[in-house]
Amino acid sequence: MLTLVLTLLLAWIPVHGFAAVEGQSVAEQGGSKSLIGYWHNFDNGSEVLRLREVSPRFDVINVAFAEPTGRVPGEMGFTPFQATPEEFKADIEYLQNQGKKVIISIGGANGHIRLENSTERERFVESMSEIIRSYGFDGIDIDLEGSSLFLDPGDTDFKNPTTPAITHMISAIRSIRSGFGSDFVLSMAPETAYVQGGYTVYGGPWGAYLPVIHALRDELTYIHVQHYNSGAMTGLDGRSYAQGTPDFQVAMAEMLLHGFPVANDSDQFFPGLREDQVAFGLPASPSAAPSGGYLEPAGIEKALNYLAKGDSFGGTYQLRKSGGYPGIKGVMTWSINWDLAAGETFSSNVRNVLDALK
Repeated sequence: MLTLVLTLLLAWIPVHGFAAVEGQSVAEQGGSKSLIGYWHNFDNGSEVLRLREVSPRFDVINVAFAEPTGRVPGEMGFTPFQATPEEFKADIEYLQNQGKKVIISIGGANGHIRLENSTERERFVESMSEIIRSYGFDGIDIDLEGSSLFLDPGDTDFKNPTTPAITHMISAIRSIRSGFGSDFVLSMAPETAYVQGGYTVYGGPWGAYLPVIHALRDELTYIHVQHYNSGAMTGLDGRSYAQGTPDFQVAMAEMLLHGFPVANDSDQFFPGLREDQVAFGLPASPSAAPSGGYLEPAGIEKALNYLAKGDSFGGTYQLRKSGGYPGIKGVMTWSINWDLAAGETFSSNVRNVLDALK
């Protein structure tokens, strides 16, 4: 999940085999807060583990990634890494029997997906629906990066987008979502420039996710913006906050919870999402985010306690809602594999913090 944002600004044990108690629900295992992690369907030098070997600390596992086949525009493909389709399906079912959700994520840093017309949109819908149905995934995660979402010149109203790649993506996601049951998970993992970046500038990549989020807010299960590989961003108070700090987590999360004027235009106000629709993403280790954003567990605890309970840690950013947002969804991490490589420090500590917020 490497990023292009900085370019835009210039521009434990290797195999642990943990098993949760059969039949327990996510809520029973992890309370009301979710720990969401990406699982690598590839080897990038961190750790390799089978899907069924994911730590039970994680409530939701995002399988990274389904990507374009390269045969025809819009067609998506997915091939399990070091497993047959039958073995992979069995691993998914195994985790689901533990009360976990297993989601297929699309895109990533290398998965360029841009739907320019209705033909490409239909190919995308058909191929992704088949992948989800064939493997039994619980939902889809939209991790579009780079130029996959990019506002065309003259597209200035996030409520009424005109960029074909954006309108076709909205339509495609809605079609996929409608083809499955009411418990189907729809999540998103944008980079900060594409969401909070729209507070200061709306155009090109800046704020390009906002029309997608807004159009699908009624279908959206939750969003976890990547609070890493980002650089500094501006909060609702007009101050600039550096990534990798508790202030950054709080300031960026409240923008989605409270809402904000797009491009500082009061007539273009992006309404806040429900508390249970907002989580935030962090790297599991410094190695997981080469361009920065790692935050030590103590800092994550400070940010979560302030966001969920209003318990200030004495930082610079002050919540608009003094009592906090007790319904906030939780934390996402890139990634399960990097967490394992770093001795599971991230997942063990964050799991404890989330459980304490029940």
